[in-house]
Amino acid sequence: MSDIVFLLSPIFVFFILGFVLQRARVIDEAAAAFLLKLVYTLTLPCLVLSLFPYVVISQGMLILPIISGGIILGTLTAALAAGKLLSMPPKSYAVLASGSMIMNLAIVMPFVKSFYGDEGLSRLILFDFINGLATFTLAYSIASRYGASGHQGIGKRFLSSPPVWALIVGLLMNILSLRFNPLPANILHSIGELTIPLLLLALGASIKLSKINPLYLAAGVSIRMLLGFALGLGLAELFRLQGIDRAIAVLCATAPAGFNTLTFASLEKLDMDYATTFVTATMIIALLIMPILLTLL
Repeated sequence: MSDIVFLLSPIFVFFILGFVLQRARVIDEAAAAFLLKLVYTLTLPCLVLSLFPYVVISQGMLILPIISGGIILGTLTAALAAGKLLSMPPKSYAVLASGSMIMNLAIVMPFVKSFYGDEGLSRLILFDFINGLATFTLAYSIASRYGASGHQGIGKRFLSSPPVWALIVGLLMNILSLRFNPLPANILHSIGELTIPLLLLALGASIKLSKINPLYLAAGVSIRMLLGFALGLGLAELFRLQGIDRAIAVLCATAPAGFNTLTFASLEKLDMDYATTFVTATMIIALLIMPILLTLL
């Protein structure tokens, strides 16, 4: 038990610090958004490039994107059915559908890093490839269908995503047995190490809860996390994953609703109160259950 506390204490300290700084008005909404953008455009690509040229890619790792796709389709189908059953207004319905299928792996990343190190992170990033693709295509198409502006072409954001290109370059370097020289490798590693602290500060500063229909919240939490967990576990068993591959599949499947749920709700003028509460509630639940899952897996 003391080992778990030692490993995970920095995660909770940084997250709580982000919340405290938000309450003290040191980190406002704009600052939190800047931190997330900095991670997305700089530190995460550096982290990816510091990992993938050196990781040994196993058969189990290549199954993870397939499992990611299965979870996305399963949770989306359940969300669409639940929204109809609850007769949700269109703008809330779109939030449930898009939020249930998007996995916020940023909150899972620190736990994976603490327990499984770089091997775990490399698997999580591969799992996130399909998650990111579905986010900027399928999830956004649902949001725009029920939204106000009907933006088109957001899928281009995925294709111009720095982490995606970093992953492609890293995998090519791995296949071709190319490696960075010690100096750039050390710089990439140092910048990449900032990813998790900055993420936790930004996530802690992003906590927001509003009064919404409890049935809507229960539906979102149940589909995104409970059904996600069941699908992750079932698909891991179906593909006979073992060890770290199995653990990453289940942990990622149980992730909270993704932050792009808020982005899409804002762009399309959907139900922002529902979106912020859905994302925040699942994020807090994830912080509480991830240590338990880590001990069980």
